[in-house]
Amino acid sequence: MKHSTRERVLEDVARLSGARLELAPFIDEAERFLARAVAHDGACWHTMDPATLIETSFRAFDLPPLHRRMAELEYLRDDYNKFNTLARARRHSGVLTEATAGDLDRSTRYREVLRSAGVRGELRASFVINGACWGCFVIFRQAPGDFSAQERDFAHDLAPALASGIRAALVCNGPPSIAALLEPGLILLDAEQRVESFTVAARRWLAELGFTGEPARDPLPHALHAVAARVHGTDGDAISRVRTTSGRWMVLQASAASGPDPGRTAIILQSATPSSIAPLIAAAYEFTKRERELTELVLQGLATGDIASRLFISPHTVQEHLKSIFTKAGVRSRRDLVGKVFLRHYQPRIRPIEDRVI
Repeated sequence: MKHSTRERVLEDVARLSGARLELAPFIDEAERFLARAVAHDGACWHTMDPATLIETSFRAFDLPPLHRRMAELEYLRDDYNKFNTLARARRHSGVLTEATAGDLDRSTRYREVLRSAGVRGELRASFVINGACWGCFVIFRQAPGDFSAQERDFAHDLAPALASGIRAALVCNGPPSIAALLEPGLILLDAEQRVESFTVAARRWLAELGFTGEPARDPLPHALHAVAARVHGTDGDAISRVRTTSGRWMVLQASAASGPDPGRTAIILQSATPSSIAPLIAAAYEFTKRERELTELVLQGLATGDIASRLFISPHTVQEHLKSIFTKAGVRSRRDLVGKVFLRHYQPRIRPIEDRVI
């Protein structure tokens, strides 16, 4: 592929990212541009919660349905080029054959998934901008095909524009709404991530994720398997913020369930509050660490003097930080910051978005 073609694709994706498309159209167009520069036989794109690096949705191209086993491999097993590793690395892309020094059998996911699918080439990239990861993709080539170092570097160069586009689709788009919130729901999974029980409210939340099947029989949305797998790879709870089909932000909180059978997981599905999505908004508007701290205190309703005392800074410094926050968020007051920036993200939109994968 000529170098000029890749340069044009970089420019096309940069323009696409500035168009503020909805999520599904953005990913579809970005995938089309990517295929022009790096040919591949299949692809899977994910959004990620930048605060926890947990996958919150996926969109697959020319691949079989994503199995819950993939979430387990990603969060519970050691392997090469895992998305959260690439997100923290200096280079945000990687080729599996290079990472394994040509011995693909060293990779768990190659042995358990890719080899039987006839795949040799795997190229992964995490979409990082200003230190926050908003998504990732993995593309495949059937054996004996593979990806080159130049294609790996191109994916790294493309990642910031993809992060910008997904960030805009998830956080910066959409008008406020006035719809009511749902009560929290609970789903209990066994050690094989099969549904043992669930509440009526949980079924309503699953519908918000586009799920139309029967929880006890049909595969759950990938976001639930991802957060459930993550909790068993840590010593505490796992939390993920997910954008639903109606535009509502919801929080998934997974915990290891008590009882005689190990490996069970309880997942609470509930409406996001302004403070719970503050890390996402702060990352989207590129707030500094101090600005993030101050914004969280504003959301708690603290006055300028209280904020100054809490952060051990002067009231004048608080006002200077607020001016910077308002400029970045495109608002003029605290009321606008809460109402126009935060409230619109945890309340659902009036009009559902068709063909949205969240």
